[in-house]
Amino acid sequence: MAMPILEARSLRKSFGSGSTQVKVLCGASLSVAPGEFVVIMGASGSGKSTMLHLLGALDTPDSGSVSYRGESVFDGSRSKQGAYRNREVGFVFQFYHLLPELNVLENVMLPALVSNSFWAWRKTRVSARQNALEMLDRVGLIDRVKHRPNELSGGEQQRVAISRALVHKPALLLADEPTGNLDATTGSGILNLLAEFSEAGQTMILVTHDASVASRADRTLTLVEGVIREAGAPTAVEHKSEPQKPEVVL
Repeated sequence: MAMPILEARSLRKSFGSGSTQVKVLCGASLSVAPGEFVVIMGASGSGKSTMLHLLGALDTPDSGSVSYRGESVFDGSRSKQGAYRNREVGFVFQFYHLLPELNVLENVMLPALVSNSFWAWRKTRVSARQNALEMLDRVGLIDRVKHRPNELSGGEQQRVAISRALVHKPALLLADEPTGNLDATTGSGILNLLAEFSEAGQTMILVTHDASVASRADRTLTLVEGVIREAGAPTAVEHKSEPQKPEVVL
């Protein structure tokens, strides 16, 4: 069996302090194979986004580990974590997070810009521009490269965000409710696009509360009371001794 590309072990994460502390993750673990499309389901406030942020090193756990290609993500320096985020991971969010002052092409070129020094950027900007144009053509937006985000529909903005996430060819794509801000028809189009990348071998982890989204995945996991279970697994809680905490949306 191939080594997992990403593995999380016993992740714990709480927010607040003292009597207001809320436990969000209570020993969550998962293992993802190269090229696998995994969906993590769960109710709003169950900790799905928190889990994704830890997998992408956008946040740090209280305890537990995340390993990428067998190496710990959190044991290294901040610069090593930054390199992991910038080179190995692509992020797609529900609300796009495009820079309004940049046009479509500039938004997609942004990862190449921030990952290079000024002099390195001068040498690579031509190839970076070509890569961005090729990605935008692939998602059907080649005729919108000079438009700004406020001139695009929600579905178009999400396609720009997907292009930005994948333009540097990351090994891992993390998507946080990428269809949650879209109508059903537009959301289905985004899922079709993500499915195309998955079929081409892109490793993908997507979090959602929508069962129709999960139906597209190779494997579905469920985040319940801070732990991850395979779909259809018994619902016995691993941390039985801990009282159930009220749901808090984070």
